[in-house]
Amino acid sequence: MTADGAPHRPASLDEQIARVGTADVVVAFLTYNNADTLPAVMATAARGVAESLPDATLAFVDSDAGSSDGTRDLVAAAGVPAVITTHEAPIGERIAVPFHGVPGRGRGLRAVLGAAQRLRARVVLVLEADVVSLAPSWIERLATAVWQEKADFVAPAYARHRFDGTITNLLIAPLVRALYGRRLRQPLGGAQALSGRLVEHLLVHPRWDWGGRELADVWILGTAIADGFSVWEAWLGQRVISSRTRTADLPAMVAQTLGGVLGVMDRHHDLWGEVRGSEPLPAVGEALLPGIEPRAVDVDRMLSAFALGLRDLTPVWEHVLAPDTLGDVLSLETADAASFRFPDDLWARVVYDAALGHHYAVIHREHLLRSLVPLYLGRTAAYVLATQDRSAAVSEAAAESLARAFERQKPYLVERWT
Repeated sequence: MTADGAPHRPASLDEQIARVGTADVVVAFLTYNNADTLPAVMATAARGVAESLPDATLAFVDSDAGSSDGTRDLVAAAGVPAVITTHEAPIGERIAVPFHGVPGRGRGLRAVLGAAQRLRARVVLVLEADVVSLAPSWIERLATAVWQEKADFVAPAYARHRFDGTITNLLIAPLVRALYGRRLRQPLGGAQALSGRLVEHLLVHPRWDWGGRELADVWILGTAIADGFSVWEAWLGQRVISSRTRTADLPAMVAQTLGGVLGVMDRHHDLWGEVRGSEPLPAVGEALLPGIEPRAVDVDRMLSAFALGLRDLTPVWEHVLAPDTLGDVLSLETADAASFRFPDDLWARVVYDAALGHHYAVIHREHLLRSLVPLYLGRTAAYVLATQDRSAAVSEAAAESLARAFERQKPYLVERWT
């Protein structure tokens, strides 16, 4: 209440911007019920900026998807100048929160980037509110090259076990590498650093709907590459997430991640159609081999799911996969698990056929994406069988072989795409 008894009116966005004035560095969060983890993340981020960019002024910008646990109040109480806003989130994403944990992420990104531009930020760091392993060194590695005007976009590369993140390693990363010609480890890494000039470019770009179902993160990356901005990568530590909202449902994760990438492909063929081959990125930090400590992986269960797909989903796959691709999939031998193989080039063609099927809407797109889960599990089982009990270098070689297959098969995709 105000002094005269009237209800307190939250400051408008314009009022908050005017109060903060300007900030050299904006640390941005997209939040949704992150009260348990956000205070420590904010404190670490502020410490990281103070240690790595001591002459920079700092502001927090938060775009919230409708938290009910006081998340926004925590941002206001953090002791750092802050701009706090909200963004609309589809009701379906509130009921089943997406894999990244933030309903309406595209709108949220638009909101924080817009506020950062108005604050005239040189560096915009987008951090995840539920990644509890954030360290001050992450801030230095993500932000310094942007601050020094060497990079416009810095993506994260995390230290992971070879059997962690197989959706990324076996599906999203090789696909994005073939599309855009850059060898990113973590195209959907959540954290990212952007230059002020890239932010300005993105906000006036005429070809993007921030409220769509496509993954804005992939569009940002592709646009940065296609329009000549400098894209780097930063090696960070382990990414440990503590979330009560992120989905762990495998079909949903495959559908959301791959579906989001395919949506960007469908809307922006001019960004990737002419790209051939790939090149490494400038990198900050020391490259790390994947962890290889023993880990139980239920390969038999994966192969059972794959075999069940062969039995029950062939009528669906007939609409999605080219006849030769489907024939090669159906010929894969699952009787002897130890000898099961899923060739790299075949997997690349499966993914490209799925992209084409999504593009032409040959069946309901959600059904198409979910029908790929048994195929993904079969490919994952083959990867585990080929690398378990082998060195980290073998795992790296397997990932590189797969990525090259996606590059090699890309003409197959382009020739069929109109």
